[in-house]
Amino acid sequence: MYIVTGANGGIGRAITETLARFGYRVIMACRNRQKAEQVREQITALTGNSKIEVKELDLASFASVKRFAAQLLQQGVKIDALINNAGVMCQQFGLTEDGMERMLQVNYASPWLLTRLLLPVFSPGCRILNTSSCTYRLGKIDEHFFDITAENYGLFKIYGRSKLGVLLFTAELANRLEGREITVNAIDPGVVDTGMITMHRWFDPLTDLFFRPFIKSPQKGAATALHLILSEAGKTVNGGFWVNKRLREMPEAVKKQEQRKKLWEMTENKLANYLKD
Repeated sequence: MYIVTGANGGIGRAITETLARFGYRVIMACRNRQKAEQVREQITALTGNSKIEVKELDLASFASVKRFAAQLLQQGVKIDALINNAGVMCQQFGLTEDGMERMLQVNYASPWLLTRLLLPVFSPGCRILNTSSCTYRLGKIDEHFFDITAENYGLFKIYGRSKLGVLLFTAELANRLEGREITVNAIDPGVVDTGMITMHRWFDPLTDLFFRPFIKSPQKGAATALHLILSEAGKTVNGGFWVNKRLREMPEAVKKQEQRKKLWEMTENKLANYLKD
C-alpha cells in the first residue's frame, strides 16, 4: 500500500496517477474529501485501477492525523511507501486549531507525527519520502523554533524553517531506523506550476508572464519522488536529499547530530499527547 498526502492535485495527483498505472493500491490522504473523490474517479477511469482509496487527513489538525493513523493501525495494513507530499505556503500569519503556526504544522509537525504513528505498520523495504525545498536556507533552528507570532512572522522565513525542519527530521529518523530495512529520504521537487506559487499580490500577472514558462509541470515535479519510489535508489539510500533525481549533500546544519536531536526532542515534547496510545 502506498500513501500519498495531498493527492488530489499538483504533484500528489501526478504521483498517484503514476502509481495507479503500475497497478498499486494507493490511499489518497486529503483534506478535501469531495475533491479527492472526484480526482479518484478520474484516475480510476484513466488507469483502470480500482484500488485507489480516499481517506480524510487534515494536516492542520493533530487530531485528524491521529484518527487517520489509528484507522490504518486498526486495519493492520502494511505500508510500502509513505509520501509526505502535502504542504502549504501562507502569505498571512495564522494559527491552526492546535495553536501552532499553520505552515510549520502542515509542512513539518504533522508529517513528523504521521510518520511516527505509522511506524508499526511499515513493511520491510518501506520508503518514506519527505518534501523539502531549497528555501531551507532561509530557515533557522533554535529553542524558539515553534514560537511564531504575528510580529515575527515572515512568509519565506517560516516556510524555510518548516523545510529545514523536514531535512533535520529526515536525517534523524534515517539514523534511528538504521538496520530496520526502512529508508527515509527528502526531496526538493523544485518550483512547480501549482496554486501554491500564487501569492495573491499585484505582481502575480508579471510572475505568470515572465517566470511560469520556466516552472516545472506537476508531472516533472513528481519525477524525483517517483524515481525513489520505483527504482533501487529509494531502497538503497537512507537519509539522502534528492534534487532532480540526483543525490545532493545534506546541508552542514543537518549533519550536526546535536541539532537534529534537539529538534526531535522539542517536537516530541510538543506532540507528546498525540504519541500516547
